[in-house]
Amino acid sequence: MLGSARFGLNGKVVMVTGANRGLGRAIALACAASGADIVLGARKQTEAAMVAEECRALGRRAHAGVLELTDVACINNFVPEAVAEMGRIDVLVNNAGITIVKRAVDFTEDEFDAISDINFKGAFFTATAVARSMIDKSVKGAIINVSSQVGHVGAPLRAVYSGSKGALNQLTKTLAGEWAPHNITVNGVSPTFTRSTMLEQAMQNPDFRKMVERVPLGRPAEPDEIASAILYLASDAARMVTGHTILVDGGYTSVRN
Repeated sequence: MLGSARFGLNGKVVMVTGANRGLGRAIALACAASGADIVLGARKQTEAAMVAEECRALGRRAHAGVLELTDVACINNFVPEAVAEMGRIDVLVNNAGITIVKRAVDFTEDEFDAISDINFKGAFFTATAVARSMIDKSVKGAIINVSSQVGHVGAPLRAVYSGSKGALNQLTKTLAGEWAPHNITVNGVSPTFTRSTMLEQAMQNPDFRKMVERVPLGRPAEPDEIASAILYLASDAARMVTGHTILVDGGYTSVRN
């Protein structure tokens, strides 16, 4: 069946991590506007609750809770609680992530662990917790990992971040193969520099600002532009797509100069 209904999310429950601000908020609102009920996980309960209210204003159900991705027990408690309230999870968007912009030789072990624990370890255990619920309920699910252009080509001053996102890209491929027999698709979206408070802070570093200026289309992405790719992968229109990571990078990785 073709048509716009196949690209919508009516009747689906979408869980978004890091959903309290920036790209996570944009993804949650885009999914709600496309007909999905929303589960919002974030470190900051108050901010997540505010986004939940925005989703309800669009006529959707929404569940918000504290999700600490560095705590596997927290993840394993959060997902069943969300499933109990919402009935199931059809789509997971592993969006939460952090970065630190500095020279590799200056990184401390604590900084390395902070990035790796959220960007890779947290994404892994969130995906497995949600996949477990999908398998138990025979849900034809979709898991979408938000990666980065620098997980494909690397970048100065972002060694640990690049490594964590490169690992996430390989995880996407591996889980796609493992969970295909359960009708669960696993894909990724790799944005270019995307307008956010975190980006504005990073651009205080002149060397980092030069990297942003190298985007061939001449600007950072808007959060809604990244959310659009996620909407496609979350929809039934993408049921035959798995194991891939879509670059939404303004040509950064293919037309580098």
